[in-house]
Amino acid sequence: MALSNITREYPYASHHLARSVADIVPAAEKNPAFANSYDWHSSVHMHYLLASLLETEVAQSAGWRKRALDVLSSHLSEEHMLTEAAFLRANPSWERPYGWAWAVELNRVLNASEVPELRALGTHTQVLAETVFDLVVAWLPKVAAPVRHGVHSNTAFGLRRVLLGARAAERHDVVDAIADAARRFFAEDVAWNLRQERSGHDFLSPGLCEADLMAEVLTEDELATWLPEFLSELSPESPALTPVKVLDPTDGQQSHLYGLGLSVAASVMRLAPKLEAIAEKSGHDELIAQAKGILTQVDSLMAPGLEASVSDEYVSSHWLATFAWEALIQRVGHQH
Repeated sequence: MALSNITREYPYASHHLARSVADIVPAAEKNPAFANSYDWHSSVHMHYLLASLLETEVAQSAGWRKRALDVLSSHLSEEHMLTEAAFLRANPSWERPYGWAWAVELNRVLNASEVPELRALGTHTQVLAETVFDLVVAWLPKVAAPVRHGVHSNTAFGLRRVLLGARAAERHDVVDAIADAARRFFAEDVAWNLRQERSGHDFLSPGLCEADLMAEVLTEDELATWLPEFLSELSPESPALTPVKVLDPTDGQQSHLYGLGLSVAASVMRLAPKLEAIAEKSGHDELIAQAKGILTQVDSLMAPGLEASVSDEYVSSHWLATFAWEALIQRVGHQH
């Protein structure tokens, strides 16, 4: 699915501001690496997915291995990455922060790869990640309040991924800027309303994205107070942990709900062990029951999205497989 997507040019949603008629050109002229997989951010994270899949045991002897490496090497050439980075610098609010986050994630997985060809591509994508890091540091001091919607503009989702990449790259200025912003945005939040957060085109839970970010930013002692208070309304019966039935899979906005189940499941699998660890230290039995309870919803949350991620419906399949992969990886890690 990843290989099919990053070699498919149309349909393509090009979300560019045209400053003059000269800007109305084929997408590949502006974005030579990522003018595929329906839109720029989906293309970036499908490249990340393909690179991640090349790390697996199955990939070592797979018939698609050579083609995957060839396509990635072609798309992520040094020249293409310089062009993509220049476009981000020239359009500093474009793809912010969702596309930014996946660009950093792509670079991180390439740099950490066991596959020599992929590690070499990490040197090419470094300029893209460094551009994002610089843009984040310039942007965050000017942000008056976070975006809490359950879609691409969500601040917490993007910042958590950039934070993890900045740590790996030892960009301490970026780590500090994100930690400062996260505290400013979210430190005072309590008892998040998980009953009413969801809208009909969300693929992220605003509350769980926030908790995920704060779990990376707060000290152990701070988190022991903040996390149980913030998630006090979360239970296995919460609407937020119930998959929403997609009534029209051909509706690109409604099909976001497939991804919501996958992203919520991944968040639950990250957060439940943290709640358990806090409970064990504090002897809080109700917290242990909460942590174990919310994990019982993971499989039902994931099921619709796993199926849709490899369907023939392109409004779903151009992006969902990345979220399916991350939820599956989280589940394997959790079981271990």
